[in-house]
Amino acid sequence: MKDGSTPATDFCIICGDNFDDNTVPSKEHIIPEALGNEKLVTYCVCEKCNNELGSNVDSYLTDYILVKMLRKEKLEKDKDLQIFDSDLTDDKGDKYRIRNDGPEVFPKIDVDKQNAHVHMEVATVEEGIKEARRILKKKFKLEDEQIDEIINDPERFIKGETQYIKPGIFKQDAMMDQARFRLAVIKIAYEYAVEKLGASYTSDPDAAVLRAYLKAGRDGKKDFNDKEYKDISERCHPSDSFTEIMTKACGKIPDELISYTIWLVNNIGNQLVCGIRILNSNFLTFSVFLSKDARKYMGSGRTIITIITGDGQIIEA
Repeated sequence: MKDGSTPATDFCIICGDNFDDNTVPSKEHIIPEALGNEKLVTYCVCEKCNNELGSNVDSYLTDYILVKMLRKEKLEKDKDLQIFDSDLTDDKGDKYRIRNDGPEVFPKIDVDKQNAHVHMEVATVEEGIKEARRILKKKFKLEDEQIDEIINDPERFIKGETQYIKPGIFKQDAMMDQARFRLAVIKIAYEYAVEKLGASYTSDPDAAVLRAYLKAGRDGKKDFNDKEYKDISERCHPSDSFTEIMTKACGKIPDELISYTIWLVNNIGNQLVCGIRILNSNFLTFSVFLSKDARKYMGSGRTIITIITGDGQIIEA
C-alpha cells in the first residue's frame, strides 16, 4: 500500500479477487466519506469495487434528500450543500433556480429579431447584461465593440426595473428506494464486521448472502424483486434507539460530541448483529443481521463498539 496500510485480507471482500498488480487494495471508508467519516476505514476492498460501490450503492444513502438535510445541518464541509434540484417549477408554473439563499427567477427571454427588440425577466441587472451580451452576439451577430456601444447607450438599452416576485409552492419527490438505501447500510455493517472479526467472517453463509447483494448493487442492479426486497428488509431495519449496552458504553461521552457509533454484538440467541448510528440521528440508526452463529467470532455477551466524535477522534470500547 502506498500509505503503508496493510489490508486485513489478501483478497477483495466484495468481488473476491485476490490482490495483485491488477486488483489493487484501496482505502475504503466504512461509513461513507460524504457523511463526514474520515478515519474509520478498511483496505480490504479493491479500487474497482470501491469506486463502483460509491456510485451505485453509497449514493442512495448519502444523496437522499433527508440525509442531505442532516449533512447540511451537522457537517461544516456541507454548509453550502445544494439540497434541492438546481431548477424547480412552482405550482403557478413559473421556473426558478434554487440557490442556497433561496429561489431565483429563471430567465425569461423573448427575442424579436424583426424589430431588434429583446425583453428579459431576470433575477439581477448583472445577469440581464450578461444575457444581453450573449443574445446580441449569438442572435444578432454583432461584434464586441458594437455590443458595448448598445449596452452603454441609455437610449438604446434600458437597464430595467426591479420587481419582487413571490414564488409559489415548490415540490420535490422524496421517495426512497428502500432496497438500495438499506443496501448502503448493509455495506457499512459488512465491511465493519470484516475489519473487526477478520477474513473468517467472509466465509459465513450469511456473509455470502450480503456480499451477493452488494456485488449486484455494485454492478448497478436497480430492481430487486419482492423476495429480495423482503430479505434485505429483514436483514437491515431501522432501530429507534440505542440498546442498553450502547447507553452504558456512551454514557461517559456527552451525546452532542458523538457523530457516529457502530457496534457488533452477540445478542440473545447467539446472533451476530451490527448496530449503526450515523450523524447521531434516530433517522439514521439501524440494526443489521450478520450471522446466525456469533459464537464463531465473539464470546457470549461480547460487544465491540466504535465511537467517532465530532472532531474525528475514534474511541474503541
